[in-house]
Amino acid sequence: MTKASDTIVPEAVLDPEGESVFPKKPQQGHAPYIGFAAGILSGWVADTPGHPFDTIKTRLQCAPRGTYSGAWDCLKKTVSKEGPLAVYKGASVPAISWGITDSILMGSLHNYRAFLKDHGFAERIPGTVGDGPEDERLSILGHSIAGLFAGWTNASVAHPTETIKAKLQLQLVQPEGTPRQFSGPIDVVKQTVQTQGITGMWRGLGSSFMYRSSFAAMFGGFEIFNRLFATWKGTSWELSPGASNFFAGGMASNMYWLMALPMDNIKNRIMADNIKNPRYNGVFDAYRQVWREAYDPSRGLGWNTGARIKNFYKGFVPVALRAFPTNAAALAVWEGVMRYAGAK
Repeated sequence: MTKASDTIVPEAVLDPEGESVFPKKPQQGHAPYIGFAAGILSGWVADTPGHPFDTIKTRLQCAPRGTYSGAWDCLKKTVSKEGPLAVYKGASVPAISWGITDSILMGSLHNYRAFLKDHGFAERIPGTVGDGPEDERLSILGHSIAGLFAGWTNASVAHPTETIKAKLQLQLVQPEGTPRQFSGPIDVVKQTVQTQGITGMWRGLGSSFMYRSSFAAMFGGFEIFNRLFATWKGTSWELSPGASNFFAGGMASNMYWLMALPMDNIKNRIMADNIKNPRYNGVFDAYRQVWREAYDPSRGLGWNTGARIKNFYKGFVPVALRAFPTNAAALAVWEGVMRYAGAK
């Protein structure tokens, strides 16, 4: 059988045992910086097609209750009132920041994987007989923990840029002659710092840490699906490495959002909150308000439970439409760059 290198899976082609190997001779030693460079490209790939869906999701979550009847209604009202380019409100910020934040996310992920594999989270590759590092791979638990740590590393940098994006996305058309609250990204920063101080850009940071903990599910799931697809080798279902990464990335992103969307709702509400007269006093206060606002005393426990869950999962439709193609493409690009570079 083919022996795997000591590469952190799944940053390469998958062998019959579900471990990653490279189509060419890898570099000697761990390459700590290539993951950051590859992350820039994956961030740009995800931003362009994904931003309109993100705008609709944010408005569904943060607009006053009853403003929109659903995702399609939100899209129609946004486009009819503000024009077709309104779905790209705030896009200038993620166009720059997503390359940076994805670079931090994926670069740190690559290094956390290497560290964990060398510090107790390695497992024997099925079918190997040696005891060297080339006969080991990072465990599923190790991939999940690496994703968790990468999400936390990414949170502090991503939070202020997402605050700018959320405030710009939520701006609705003002009555004629009335200026918008924010003229652009710089104005968001200026008004926020003037009113709340520099820490205002990190208001609700705890929600970002909780939200980005879901990267444990994403990258653990990504490895699970890649290993599953590897078992199809030699059958009519066999996938190429690129196709395997694409479908594994898309399916893992669905796992991510099922776990992350409730806290994404909380995070976006805090980010889009009024600067001078905030509605929310913090993460737990925002959680309590979201939990209570769907409550109807005239209804029973079952109805209220369903209504509250639905309230936390506002924006699910645009998320579901956006998540698979954008994350699948982004992870496939990242994996492709890593394979091309022969990164370990």
